Order: sequence, then structure tokens, then C-alpha cells
Amino acid sequence: MSEILLPLITGLFCIGIAFLALVGVIVLLYINHTRSRKMMAINPNWPAVPGRVTVARVEECDRTKVDDDTFYSPFIEFEYTVVGQVYTGKQAVGRPSNLESLATRILAHYPPGTEVVVYYNLEKPDEARLLVK
Repeated sequence: MSEILLPLITGLFCIGIAFLALVGVIVLLYINHTRSRKMMAINPNWPAVPGRVTVARVEECDRTKVDDDTFYSPFIEFEYTVVGQVYTGKQAVGRPSNLESLATRILAHYPPGTEVVVYYNLEKPDEARLLVK
């Protein structure tokens, strides 16, 4: 009896450990996603002004290790005016990818001259963010 029971208990234990590890990974991914969204969130007290894209380009991300893949991030620069003063801003408009073509495709939505809505900090007007598509 114990020669049948021991492998069964061991198997169930291994499945339980794998299940808990999977749940842990899912929870960590959710936390990371939530924090990322909060970092990019626009303060509801920030007013909106019209702006325009001045530059759209793909930037190569810094590598943390020599052997890391190259990642590319789509960035735009924009300008906006607050009380007669012109300001410029820069923002990523997508996640980094190891495919430069994907970053380029995202930038197709933001060619220079495109009108955008800029939200800026009343206390520091040079601090601004865009809602991205």
C-alpha cells in the first residue's frame, strides 16, 4: 500500500508546488502591470492644452548586460503652450520591443505635425504627459 501511496503523494506535492509557483508569477506580473499604469497615469488635476508632435523616432534602449538583446522604444517629442510660454516634452508611446519594425509601426500613429492633447502640471508647466493610443 505504501509503495503506491508514496509516489502519489510525491506527485501531488510536485503539482502543488508548480501550481503555487504559477500563481506567484501571475501575481507578480499583475503587480508590475498595475505599477506601470500608475506611473504613466495622468494626474486628474492637470489641465489639458493642445500640442503637436515635433519628432517621432525609435530609440535603442540601454542594455543591462552585454549579452542582452537590443530593444527599441518608440518616442515622440511634442510642444505645447502654457500662458504664452512654449514648452517641449518627450514621452515613450509604446513598450520596448526587440523588433525595431514594431516600434516604427507604433510611431506611424504620431507623425510630426500630429495634434495631441497635452496634460501638464500646474506647478511645473514643463512637466507634461500625453494619453497614448
